[in-house]
Amino acid sequence: MGRVITIIILIGALSAAWRHYQHPSPSSDSYSSQQINQLANMVKPNEVVMYSTTECVYCHEAKAWLNQNNFAFTECNMSIEERCQQEFNSYGAIGTPFLIVRGHHMKDGFDSDEFLQALSV
Repeated sequence: MGRVITIIILIGALSAAWRHYQHPSPSSDSYSSQQINQLANMVKPNEVVMYSTTECVYCHEAKAWLNQNNFAFTECNMSIEERCQQEFNSYGAIGTPFLIVRGHHMKDGFDSDEFLQALSV
């Protein structure tokens, strides 16, 4: 089991590094700070679930952005809870962070514009 988690973490890290190379930094240029605050005030923790690992740098960045902008979310850390790993696998996810935002699966890691758009629908 530990070897599988290590492989998943490695695949996630490589996938995230490639996404970061293609899209250097997530931005929320399309939204004003007032719009972001309004969205944050309407979000309940169970509407945003982030699957993460303790070692994932991009998970830490996504959590920092969410916390900085006062978004409620539920973290499911696969390094700590086997249930989280099972759920992550059931979604066919391959990299972390993997977010589910009101039913929208963020398959390519965290991108603030995609996140905000999923909440705006």
